[in-house]
This record gives sequence, structure tokens and C-alpha cells, in this order.
Amino acid sequence: MLDAGLCTLAHLKSRILPEAAWQDTDYDAALSKLGLAIAGRMEGHCARKFARLSGAVDEFSALTLSVCLRRQPLQTITSIQIRTFTGAPETYDGDYQTDLSAGLISFAAIPGTSTERIIVTYTGGYWLDPEDGTAIPSGATALPDDLLETFLSEVQLHAETRGMFSAVGLRSGSEKDKARLINGLSEDALEALRPYRRFSGE
Repeated sequence: MLDAGLCTLAHLKSRILPEAAWQDTDYDAALSKLGLAIAGRMEGHCARKFARLSGAVDEFSALTLSVCLRRQPLQTITSIQIRTFTGAPETYDGDYQTDLSAGLISFAAIPGTSTERIIVTYTGGYWLDPEDGTAIPSGATALPDDLLETFLSEVQLHAETRGMFSAVGLRSGSEKDKARLINGLSEDALEALRPYRRFSGE
């Protein structure tokens, strides 16, 4: 179970806490909450969702020539529909091309008007290893190592800055550490996330 953001709580504890504290549950709730918060900040900065989801649904204005899905990379498209202002969704039968790695769908012609919506149902995002022996689904892309390492480093930095786990050997953060945080993320994290930012779409 991915109960700590981009990894399991057990994996996060093994990377953040001293080995002697791995079986200690006193910090589980705080560490899980911090991990989820950091993952949320990373996704917010990149304007995307990292976790792979089958049956994800994104909506966009139909007055466009392209849309960028929120979960990248794109694995498969289940359906593309157009919903009118008052009507039910109808299957889109126009031509389009996809850029799987960017999660980009480019239409041959503008699908609709400003009062209509494009509804895309798809499978996309990175496979986050639950570490329970579950095999990665066929065609899925594993979470890149640099994203995982950025997440782990960021959780550790925030834990140290707040002095959350000083009782088990993590130092309290200095004013210099606190100054490194920009909108809740460090400068190093912002730089590492640059290639993963999503700019297109709504």
C-alpha cells in the first residue's frame, strides 16, 4: 500500500530513519502525512499526477487542437467523447495523434466549441511499486529513479528542518535550511522537477 506519497511507509522509514527506529511506530502517522504532503506539492508544482491509474478521466474544453493529460506517460486510451452543454457524451470519431511520453493528444481539427467538453478516459502515469510482490503491469512505466530520490530527499529535508525526529538522531533544521524552501519545495527539488512539469492543457 502506497501510504506515504510516492512510496510505502516502510520504504520511506528505511530511507529517513536510523535502522534502529524502523520497527518503531511512534512516527508512522507524522511521516506518512509528511510524505503525502510532499508528493502533493511535487504534483502541484508539475501540474500533473504521477501515479498510474487505469480508468483515469480528464476533461478539457473542446475548442482546442490538443490536450495534455494529467497522468503521463499515456499508456492506452479507452475512449474520447464530446459532451455538449446540455446533452449526453457522444463518441468522438475524428482523427487524432498521440505522444505517449508527453501524454499529448493532437486533433486533426478542432473537436468542438467553447461550450462543449472533451472527455478522455485512459490509463496513464507511472507505476509506483507497492513492494508487495505485485508485478508491474504490462506496458506500464515505472516511476523514474530521479523522481523517487527527489521525493525521498525532500521528505528528509522537511523532517530535519522541522526537527520532527530529533529524538532518533535526525538533526533540527537551521535557518539556512528553512530559507531553501520555496513554495514548500527546495531549490534542488524545483530543479529536479523541471523536466516533469506539465504546461499544456487545462
